[in-house]
Amino acid sequence: MRSVAARCMDTLGVFTGAKSFVANPVLGNPGLNRRGLHLVRLRAAHWMMRVRQAWFAYGVPREQRKAFQHDGYLMLEDFLPAEQYQRLVREAEGARGEIRQCRQADTLTRRRVMAPENAAVLPEMQALMRDKRFRRLMRYCSGHARQPIMHLERIHNGVLESHERDPQKSLHVDTFQPTMKFWLYLQDVTPAQGPFMFVPGSTRMSSARLSWERHMSLIARDHPNRYTQRGSFRVDEGDLERFGLGEVKHFAVKANTLLIANTYGMHGRGEAEQGSTRFALWGMSRTTPFSPLPGLGFEWINRLQYRVLEAERQRDDRKAAVRGEKASWFVPADNGDL
Repeated sequence: MRSVAARCMDTLGVFTGAKSFVANPVLGNPGLNRRGLHLVRLRAAHWMMRVRQAWFAYGVPREQRKAFQHDGYLMLEDFLPAEQYQRLVREAEGARGEIRQCRQADTLTRRRVMAPENAAVLPEMQALMRDKRFRRLMRYCSGHARQPIMHLERIHNGVLESHERDPQKSLHVDTFQPTMKFWLYLQDVTPAQGPFMFVPGSTRMSSARLSWERHMSLIARDHPNRYTQRGSFRVDEGDLERFGLGEVKHFAVKANTLLIANTYGMHGRGEAEQGSTRFALWGMSRTTPFSPLPGLGFEWINRLQYRVLEAERQRDDRKAAVRGEKASWFVPADNGDL
């Protein structure tokens, strides 16, 4: 029996970004979801995102805004001038600083955080972060004045022994609310390198998408997949056809392509050849789902979010050490190249 305080916290969680159907009995209650709780939260979060995005529409071309809202992603090839891009690649390949890595089945993802103090010694990285076009796109697509948290990221496919499947290679959604992620690719991405995959239009509040959401909200709590239980719904085999949700697009793209996606849309990491890698500047932004306010974009806010991230990582390190384990994102022994 949960205490009164715990039940109150569960209820308050409805009004936050909480998403787990097992950790929060209110969110996972099939009776409430049959009455529309999940769909009400979802609709409210998406409406608020559109309100926030309206604050940042200025300076973003109308056709790009329409494409992002209609398709759920924006792909801009040759984003940077060629010479500037080449300088950025050389800088990224020579960057130093702490690496964190995550193991998921046979895939190893390594990231180097681009906190302001790390970017301070990378002039091309600073130039990109100050670029008006880049900043306007980030603010519009994320619906927030704060810049996204950024990392240099290299994904190593098929380099670990595992009998499990990489969960990122299953088509899924991140959460019930719109969430922005971007990749500025620092090398060509071929079909063999596990390109990003996305279902165009799966971010729209169509009758098909809402039917799928309602269906998932009723089975998520007891679903065999733990990610689905936690609110990051996996797309079960046959769901795209059953609910009329469209087809998957794979983004095998040229280097210097900027890809921005709303990862409420159905997406994942494509199948890849063993030993292949993918190198990019990666970033994400997720904000309070039910606020119409655009937030603050002061530089001290940007610095603060990286300090909060580092504090969270150190906390996870301490908790994992108590269990005699490593945190999900841990510092490797070879803290050198990505």
